[in-house]
Amino acid sequence: MPGYTGPVGPLCGVRIIEMGQLIAIPFAMKMLADMGAQVIRLESTGRLESYRSDSVYQNDVSGEFWNKGANFYEQNRNKLGVTLDLSKPDGLQILKDLISVADVFSENFTPRVIKNFGLEYPDLKKMKPDIIMVSSTGYGFYGPWANYGATGPATEGAAGLAYQTGYLGGHPVMAEIPYTDYTSGEHTVFAVMAALMHRLRTGQGQFVDISQTEATSATIPEILMDFSANGRSGPRMGNQDTSMSPHGCYPCHGDDRWITLAVATDVEWQTLCRVLGQDGWATSTSFEDSLSRWKNRDELDALIGPVTSSWEAHELMHALQKEGVAAGAVLDSKDLLFDPHLNERGFYEVVSHHESTGIPPLPYAGRPWKLSKTPAVNGKAAPLMGEHNTLILSELLGMTAAEMAALEEAGIVGYGPTTPRPVQRPSLDEQVRQGRMQRYENDFEEQVRRAFPA
Repeated sequence: MPGYTGPVGPLCGVRIIEMGQLIAIPFAMKMLADMGAQVIRLESTGRLESYRSDSVYQNDVSGEFWNKGANFYEQNRNKLGVTLDLSKPDGLQILKDLISVADVFSENFTPRVIKNFGLEYPDLKKMKPDIIMVSSTGYGFYGPWANYGATGPATEGAAGLAYQTGYLGGHPVMAEIPYTDYTSGEHTVFAVMAALMHRLRTGQGQFVDISQTEATSATIPEILMDFSANGRSGPRMGNQDTSMSPHGCYPCHGDDRWITLAVATDVEWQTLCRVLGQDGWATSTSFEDSLSRWKNRDELDALIGPVTSSWEAHELMHALQKEGVAAGAVLDSKDLLFDPHLNERGFYEVVSHHESTGIPPLPYAGRPWKLSKTPAVNGKAAPLMGEHNTLILSELLGMTAAEMAALEEAGIVGYGPTTPRPVQRPSLDEQVRQGRMQRYENDFEEQVRRAFPA
């Protein structure tokens, strides 16, 4: 695009139009943007993306709060941003014009919404014959549930994951994070790359239908196979395992500090007993082999907890790992951010933000892969609302200054929500009291600044 001096990466030259919301598509397109694809993210000024006002930096909802949402910044780095009112014919036509000069159009709305906009794959093929369309929906683009509304809890339940998750004798439990969104996002990256490779070889675009529920069901195939092969549904087991014992999460010294252990062999069991200074366990007939330890796992867990509680979690992890026992300290968000292993591997990248937001440079989680010849691009913050309207519409679509002014006058493009409704946030102390957070630290900015100098 003339005038655009964006980062260069292995996907440089691939242009993606993203009509996404929250996580499933934004997360997938973020990873492609990290590798150099030009992702143009579409937003509406009439309906504010909910992540625009979620986890607002410093809990400060004054001013342009829609440009301070931490979760929005996390899901949309390295993207360009344009606002369009698709309820108006001119706004919808501009989107179609953008699609006509793109390689990929991605969205995660229900099929009903896409059909009403006239943006189904046959419609797009008329605009751009070799276009790749990616639709990520809760239950797939067709089928009896196609137009059902989808959220993380709903799809996690429908996927079968929630039913198998929980403690022995308890009810189903869902993960705190929207597991299905991230799982389907990773599958979406693979599917898009496969479609791009097919087009490179044949010149043909195609429709990519992502079911977020199916993406998650595909991660628990042993549950499906156990029933289809044996006619049984296994019990919820919490942190326990079907064959290993001890296998679980045990308390360590300090407030809410824990370690996970997974002992697979008799040698590992003997080693665990030696490191913990419990020779009596090693000689007990109740724990003499894997089967007896598994049968007596509740008794064993009751013995281990009081012993591990005197250890610092990282010290015990290192002591056990040194001797060949699988153990891991349970890291909270602060532990993760300042973890020396992750920092040495360069997992975090410091990204600067527009000065108008008041947000200092912050570390962002990087990609879980490293390519020696084609590294990711240098990180850029997610766009302010409408930040690239002029760049995209003028330089990519050739609109004049007068045309841009007319679009703004008509409310088709803009730089903030048309009817901003300030979000309400309880005080930090009140959020702790309500259980919305476990704790907070007033000096976190200084801690981050020391660990990640800009």
